[in-house]
Amino acid sequence: MKRFLSLFLALFLLMETALVFSGCSVRKTDGETVTVTDMLGETVEVKKNPKKVACVSRTTYDLLIAFGLGDCIDGAYYTLLENEWAGVFDKNASERYSYAYEESYETFLSRGVDLVFAPEKYIADGLREHGITALNVSLYGTPSFDGYVYFFADLVKQIWDSEEVAAKVDAWKNHMAETIAVIQTELAKHDDAARTVYYVRGDKNKGIGYTDTVGSFTEYAYRVLGMDPLNDRFATNKPSAEEICAQNPDVFVIGGVYQKTLENTLKTTEPYMHLPAVEAGQVFNIPIGLTMFEQLSVFSPVFLCDQANKLYPAYFHFDVKQMIIDYCREFFDAELTESEAEHMLNGLSREGRALDS
Repeated sequence: MKRFLSLFLALFLLMETALVFSGCSVRKTDGETVTVTDMLGETVEVKKNPKKVACVSRTTYDLLIAFGLGDCIDGAYYTLLENEWAGVFDKNASERYSYAYEESYETFLSRGVDLVFAPEKYIADGLREHGITALNVSLYGTPSFDGYVYFFADLVKQIWDSEEVAAKVDAWKNHMAETIAVIQTELAKHDDAARTVYYVRGDKNKGIGYTDTVGSFTEYAYRVLGMDPLNDRFATNKPSAEEICAQNPDVFVIGGVYQKTLENTLKTTEPYMHLPAVEAGQVFNIPIGLTMFEQLSVFSPVFLCDQANKLYPAYFHFDVKQMIIDYCREFFDAELTESEAEHMLNGLSREGRALDS
């Protein structure tokens, strides 16, 4: 009998240990809740250690995976899952539910989702009106993104009670803070006038006149890089060719899956092709991984280093290719070759094809 009880106890302890280190919850927290505040200041009570999360906000998907919470993700915004890099960083990408931007509340209810990370206030408000726990995690900060760089990372630590998750969150935050400090320390040594930069948003093929509004992470990042973003010079995020040319940007940067198409448009189409920046070769691409690098993600430190190299070739020589390989290993347990890392830096697929082909 004693031997039987000993075996039973050992088995029980083994099962408990397995539960601790599998899935996305490190301890039993049934019924426990935590009160948090979303990016718009809304106070919301959420289930502690939720096990079924919808990442409709595109800045949350790769960060949750990187923080060790991939098993908690039910689905993500459809464009993220359609990206060819998704399967590299998320082994379960093909099994995720593909959510629309304005997904119906019936879908979330039918799927038994615990928590929705929503991209806009009206979406989060509408879901909460139907009894669905939703937090706004926006692409934009108010009045700027300066105070929101670490917001989602800290939110994750509030919601999930896990030392392992907290360690990954802190590791990413340290990478980010150290990168910003190194870049700004070097830039402070030089008395360069801030150059203007125009960002072409290429997640959709809407032409050169499609950019970000004020308050984006992109705008914040280029200010960190000592540049003068032109976002606040336009009334909307769809300025006309005349408005763009009137600003005569010193630099163009292009991101998203359509970046190769848009770069070709910029360099071969009137009136852009004759702008001084285009003729001088001051047109730079932005890498793309699981998400566009210019949107807050695990690779945000790499994005800053890559752009620093391109904008200030005399000052910065970051080994961004190795950074990509190291980040993939550290946060995604994924191994990339040098050529695959090079393709990512060039905004291409893992095999080196244009992502919009």
